[in-house]
Amino acid sequence: MKLRHYETFYLLHPDLNDEQREKTNNKLQDIIVSDDGQIIKVDPWPLKKLAYAVQKQTHGYYVVLEYGAKASTVAELTRNLRLDEGVLKFITTKLSDKFDPAKIAQAKETETGSTPEEQGEGT
Repeated sequence: MKLRHYETFYLLHPDLNDEQREKTNNKLQDIIVSDDGQIIKVDPWPLKKLAYAVQKQTHGYYVVLEYGAKASTVAELTRNLRLDEGVLKFITTKLSDKFDPAKIAQAKETETGSTPEEQGEGT
């Protein structure tokens, strides 16, 4: 079965500690990897003030998860996000019908203008 390129953006409750947030992130990544998916990027953000209250919360932790997965994997991921009380809100977007990790890495290099190895030089 072919993989598609997805991005899931979710908001975690502000009262969760580092360990609880890490546990939620790892659980979601495990769902993807266990069904032959591939994680491209996990980008957890620090505590942010929300533009409007979500479930009576004015702050929260955003996480951007970019990955390649099957449609059935995304359905399972969505089910888990709905069941997790620490997740206030989420959205999943299909970025492409074709998932090619090499092409995605090349596109990211083009965006930044250099390879990841070159970015580390001189620091």
